[in-house]
Amino acid sequence: MFSPEELHRYSKQLKLPEWNIQEQSKLASSTILVVGAGGLACGALPYLVSAGIGKIILIDGDSIDLSNLARQVLYSTHEVGQKKVKIALEKMSKLNPHCDLEGIEKNLTRENADELIAAVDLVVDCTDNFATRYLINDTCLRYDKPFVYAAIHSWEGLISLCNGDVFGEDRKGPTYRCFFPEEPGLDEIPNCDDAGVLGFLPGMMGIMQAKEAIYYLVAWASPANGALGRFDANEFSMRFFKMNRSANAEKFGERPDEVNWEMVHDVDPDVASEWLKDGKLDYILDVREPEEFELASIPGAIQLSMGEVLNKVSLLPTGKKGLVLCHHGMRSAYVIKQLQKHFQTPNLFNLKGGIDAWSIHVDENVPRYY
Repeated sequence: MFSPEELHRYSKQLKLPEWNIQEQSKLASSTILVVGAGGLACGALPYLVSAGIGKIILIDGDSIDLSNLARQVLYSTHEVGQKKVKIALEKMSKLNPHCDLEGIEKNLTRENADELIAAVDLVVDCTDNFATRYLINDTCLRYDKPFVYAAIHSWEGLISLCNGDVFGEDRKGPTYRCFFPEEPGLDEIPNCDDAGVLGFLPGMMGIMQAKEAIYYLVAWASPANGALGRFDANEFSMRFFKMNRSANAEKFGERPDEVNWEMVHDVDPDVASEWLKDGKLDYILDVREPEEFELASIPGAIQLSMGEVLNKVSLLPTGKKGLVLCHHGMRSAYVIKQLQKHFQTPNLFNLKGGIDAWSIHVDENVPRYY
């Protein structure tokens, strides 16, 4: 099955007493979906590709930003502005030409999640937002697929092998919703940029994801399979919290469109600018914090912090066409979803890339901040 070149390539791992051609063949016959091409993926991808996974599909719609480079080490300064998927796969194909690589330059949505997840053996969740995590969870449940979850916040990382067979224990492991049953509220989501992170942490958690994926594909037990692992970078410690699968876990995959990000319509900054000039926008809602608003703002915008919006919705023009923005577009998208869910507020559009993109593409006089 393996050529002499492949046997030489994988020779060091094949020398392990516990690792042989059988394990290597399992990897070679596996197909995985990696969702997200950011900091976690920059840690996970090189080790998944170099280990000998047969096929890897990478999906992400974002482009490289200068602020990514401190932690997303697959990318270089001269590649800023290019699509992450394109650059990542160019580099990974040079790392291991025996890995079949496929790139999708768009985000995972309800329109494409079923087809993509149903066709793979395992999903590696390298995303950075709650909506996509719940989408991955619920879709994996529908098709009985395992997935490796990881997340970071400041100095901490979380990891788990979700919805998989717990080897050696004859049970099905918990899902992401078993750990976190519902999406957090508006006031529970950290500010997109204020929390901060040092680049090594997503890299380390991504490498752990690669390890968990490899272990699962060859049917090896791991403490993260069936438990939630918490890594503390300051203490350099890892603790695992074992959890049983919720009795109603199977219903998660049948949930109605509670987490429906197709309700959020992104609009590019140049298009939004034309709307504004042509009088096709009735108002602009800025959901950043007051101190951010003072640093940079679009004239005439209504400022309501993300956590205030639901309590002050009466201040917004009812039924009018509105543009919602934050720093980079995550908080504003979440606010739109909540307004549509709780108040059926129509005609809301999310400024893609937030005010930072507005500064770059529309008005360079609007200051950028980090």
